[in-house]
Amino acid sequence: MRYVLGIDTASRFGSIALAGDGVAEAWEVLAPGEHSSGLTHAAERLLCARDLTPRGLAGVAVSEGPGSFTGLRIGLAWAKGLCFGSKVALALVSAHEVHAHRHRHEAAALATVLPGERGEVLAAIWSGGVRAALLWGPARVADRALPPTLREALGAASPGSGGTAGGIAVVGPDLSPILRELLAESGFSVLDPAGGAAAVSPRHSPLAAAAVAELGDRDLLAGSSVDLASAAPAYGREPNARRPGS
Repeated sequence: MRYVLGIDTASRFGSIALAGDGVAEAWEVLAPGEHSSGLTHAAERLLCARDLTPRGLAGVAVSEGPGSFTGLRIGLAWAKGLCFGSKVALALVSAHEVHAHRHRHEAAALATVLPGERGEVLAAIWSGGVRAALLWGPARVADRALPPTLREALGAASPGSGGTAGGIAVVGPDLSPILRELLAESGFSVLDPAGGAAAVSPRHSPLAAAAVAELGDRDLLAGSSVDLASAAPAYGREPNARRPGS
């Protein structure tokens, strides 16, 4: 069987998963503060349960962001070390596609909304179904302009939808309470990215790392591995701490 390890440290709650032949089989949560310390032990448990070693992997896939500066650096650095030492391939997967893939069965159209610069978000629209397909974005959008922008973009990308709020579900792991309320007041269904009791629908995919592993397997099979030396996160915004004058 072909195994790919998937890592998501883009948001506060991280996760790690193992996919066999393109389907996630096992996963673990990385609690806040455990992105660095928990990765190695969780990976060992996932691999040992199947008598695997890192060299037995077909590759490692990592969420490249947008997301947390520290989290993305930790996940990619850990993956690079594993790939370099084990001589396996590395794939980077967009966090937008990760969330669209996880919730592709929840709605006919999905908007993935991730943190951007202060007062902005990074948004994209995807079709749901067997495979999420990008319809629009990712694009920078002011917080307050998000509802009308999503309506307009959906109407242009999918004319049959009529561009109505009810025709799209929104998912984002770090939506602020204010933005979540604004979307709900505008008629959008806001999905809980973690699933569970707060979800609009009881159906939800496993942890984000499961989607990373499945999408990474797809990309690696297509020959889309990345160079270990040049691979870098896609933060989606400038760091808060900058050099003077920059």
